[in-house]
Amino acid sequence: MASREPIECPVCRDLPSPGQQLEDHLVDKHPKRKLAKFIVAETTALTTDDISE
Repeated sequence: MASREPIECPVCRDLPSPGQQLEDHLVDKHPKRKLAKFIVAETTALTTDDISE
């Protein structure tokens, strides 16, 4: 039987506790401001990357 690798938190790069969902980890471990800054940084990086051929 194959098992999945645990999903790493994109904010802190830690693995959620055993049995803990990523969403619960994000809510429990990261303040709203930190999550907002992460989303803004990721969105900015995606929209400002040079897409050259």
